[in-house]
Amino acid sequence: MKKTVQVLTAIFCLLFLLAGLGRMLLSPDTEIAYENRPANRLPAFSASAFLRGEFQDGFEDALADQIPMAIRMKKLYNIFDTGAALPVIRALGRDGGYVGFRDICFYHDMLVVRSCPLPERESAAMRESGRLISDRAEASPETEFYVYYIETDRDRNFETETPGLLYDCLTESLRLPADHVSRLRVDSFEDYRRLFFKTDHHWNAEGSRQGYAEICRLLGVEPLPLAGRYSVPACYLGTRAAGVEGVPAEDFAVNLYDFPDMTITIPAGQIPDYGMQALFAAGELENVSYGSVFGVDCGELVFDTGKPGKNLLVMGDSYDNAIVKPLAASFAKTYCVDLRSYEGEIGRPFDMESYLRDKEIDAVLFVGAIDYFGGTLPREGGR
Repeated sequence: MKKTVQVLTAIFCLLFLLAGLGRMLLSPDTEIAYENRPANRLPAFSASAFLRGEFQDGFEDALADQIPMAIRMKKLYNIFDTGAALPVIRALGRDGGYVGFRDICFYHDMLVVRSCPLPERESAAMRESGRLISDRAEASPETEFYVYYIETDRDRNFETETPGLLYDCLTESLRLPADHVSRLRVDSFEDYRRLFFKTDHHWNAEGSRQGYAEICRLLGVEPLPLAGRYSVPACYLGTRAAGVEGVPAEDFAVNLYDFPDMTITIPAGQIPDYGMQALFAAGELENVSYGSVFGVDCGELVFDTGKPGKNLLVMGDSYDNAIVKPLAASFAKTYCVDLRSYEGEIGRPFDMESYLRDKEIDAVLFVGAIDYFGGTLPREGGR
């Protein structure tokens, strides 16, 4: 009897995994609404990704997302795991000071990451980014290079008001003109509260608008006038509240612009628009997430206004999703490259020298926060 139960259990588990594999291959889910993120899908195969183990990791992540009832089981677990503890933890955080919870903290009414003394690994990575960007700029003197760094909760300890000095580590090894480098400053918790979501690591409408305007000044172009701002109250739970029961939803707002006509393409072909800001502003978007509203991460994204002018290359991660379309309005063509998925989607490693030459790039903008300059860029900065 025991052996029969073991065999049946093994068969059930195998069928469960096969069901997830079938969904992953034939009809994969595109979004995990419960955790407010795109669903992991089967990555494109390449020999280099396989040798680095990236294909195997992506395969496992995709299988975990596509297995039937996986998200329901995760939600049930979180109800029991956090439902009782969270109100107490949140109440402690209202009076100030960091209150730890899983991998994040409550600080007043915001979910944040507690800034620690600068680890040598991160400071070394930031300096390496500065050297890498400088080397690329010196190898392509006909192209202008710019850097815009986004300070976050990881750049300042709000309890002690101690800056993290990450920006200083980046700039001390940058060999670019001073007027080609800038940052979104976070000098206090009040700055952070104004510029960022309460439950997400991304900047909010105010933060992205300020960043966009400052980047335009950096590049010497005029920002599009703000046509308005549309906000929906208590509709959004961001990445830091993913899978946590009991965190109150926050407002979500988008900046509205009158965009010029432009064609938009991704590796799979032309798309009607990037993101669904128009649907959100019309009240027709059911699942609100940073990616669904502003556009999901793409290995390569191209905006073509069809007008004469300069070509821009934006090197960044998901922070730039909220600003690349208005930024593209000021250029002939704007190319956006995300090194995390470029090789998997395009089928070859990113080679900056060839890319600048083939696309006739006039200016390169590196934009992101610590996760980009301290992680993605040093590891895969292009040859």
